[in-house]
Order: sequence, then C-alpha cells, then structure tokens
Amino acid sequence: MSIIIRFLILALLALGCVDRAFAQTSFSKESFTATDGTALPYRKASIPGIGDKASLIIYLHSGSSKGDDNETQLQEPGINYITEWLTQNNRKAIMVVPQCAKDKSWIGDMLVTVKAMLQTFVDRGVADNVYIFGGSMGGTGTWNMLSLYPNFFAAAMPVAGNPSELNAENVAQTPLFTVMGTADRLMKIPTVESFLADMDTYNAEYRFETEEGWSHEDTCKKSYTKERLNWVFSHKRNTESSVNGISTNDIMSTTWFNLDGKRLNGEPQQKGIYIKKCADSNGKLKSTKIAIGI
Repeated sequence: MSIIIRFLILALLALGCVDRAFAQTSFSKESFTATDGTALPYRKASIPGIGDKASLIIYLHSGSSKGDDNETQLQEPGINYITEWLTQNNRKAIMVVPQCAKDKSWIGDMLVTVKAMLQTFVDRGVADNVYIFGGSMGGTGTWNMLSLYPNFFAAAMPVAGNPSELNAENVAQTPLFTVMGTADRLMKIPTVESFLADMDTYNAEYRFETEEGWSHEDTCKKSYTKERLNWVFSHKRNTESSVNGISTNDIMSTTWFNLDGKRLNGEPQQKGIYIKKCADSNGKLKSTKIAIGI
C-alpha cells in the first residue's frame, strides 16, 4: 500500500468516512494460470472470523474495470460493502476479485477460467461455501456462472445484469438476490422478470427488488445493503459434500441448441432435432450429440 493511500485512509478514518475494519483489509495481488495457459489476475483478501473453514466470495466487476493492472477492479463500491459486512459479522472469508482482460467479457472461456481458479480453493479444503456477486457486466457474468455451474454456489447476487437465453433450470439451483433500477437504460427489468418466471417452473428461491429512479450506475453502486447481504449469506452449501447423493464434480449441466446454434432456454418444448451439450461442474465438455426433442 502506497504512502499516499495510507495517508488518505487515515484522513478518512479521522473524519469518520470509512469503516475502520474495512480500512484494515488488504488485498494481495495474485494470478491464476489455467491449463490452457490463460492467465487470470486477481486480488485476494483473507478476512478473519469464526469457523474452521472460510467462506469463499467472488466479485465480478463491470466493463469499466477491464484491464491488466490488477488494480482498477478494486475501485468498485460493492467490494467495500461486502468486505465491511464480512468483518462486522465476524465471518471468516476469502474474497477474490479477478480482473477481466480488455478484449474479453465475463462469458464463455473467461468463466471456465474463473471456475477453475475458485476450484483450487475448494480442492485445498480452505473454503466451503462459495458466494458470487457482480454488477453490470459482472452481473451478467454472475447469471452465466449460475447457468454453467449449478449446485456450486451457496448463493448469488447479480445486479443490473442480463440473464436472457441462459438455462433457467440450472440457475434455479442457486438461491439468488437480484436488483434492478427503473431508470437503467442498459439492462431491462422485463428481461429479468421473464427469466425469473421461467425459473419459477423449477421452484427457484430468489428475491427480486427494483429501485425507483436508479440508473445503471446507481444500481451497481448502491445495491449491496446490509439487509440484502444478510439474505445472501444466510444460505449455505458445502461444496465438498454431495448434492442429492452425487458428487459436485459429477453433476452435469445440459445445454440445448437449435441446429442453427441458438441456445434454448431449458429443454426443447417442440418436437424436433437439437444439439445437446453436457458438461461437468468444472465446465469441462463431456459430450456433444444430436438429440431428438419432444
């Protein structure tokens, strides 16, 4: 931490503008390299608290924080609110904040790399329940992670994100809290409402709140209230245990596509020929085959 940053923190503490517990939290610079050689820079904070194992929290930043300096992503206010909640509630945790490359987004291969990074913490046995947060591009990335990796996360909070054309059945496996602003010109409330209606088919557990007059930026910055974080962190799921008697590494996520390559929202609803892709919970593609829908 630079001398200038330390001085600013001390000044803000003196004025009562910064929570003292958060000011003492430091994020180390880390990097993860996937098996395909993809490098993922991220920041990591270890927060002391009660328990043998830590909760693992990941925050996916918005598009404005893309880059390779492994610093810009920490400027997003949501990180502060989450870290303060963890400290104030004596919740032992490891928080990671990866940075997306400028020419990428939180979709596709980037999310496979993110999952592989998270899995290293779980495999080492240092963390059990995994929680995911994100706003804007990170909110959309959070929705996508739930679609790709059902039963991996204990709970999620995607805000100002777009869940369209994802697998509603997979997403419904994870409790989630989503927030949208009525003045958001980038992400649309009806899109989220429609997807949540699809999730209702699968008995999903979720909370959905809208904030009157909030812009896209407002939603990304202000959504992480104490009450909402209380709800998210009240959920638990042990990623080392079995889910419905099946190891989490064996759980398959199934995605259906039309022959023209367009992803379906769940299983086919009309009789026809489709492409069926199956992957394990680590995102590894297990099979691709032509299948006949109902």
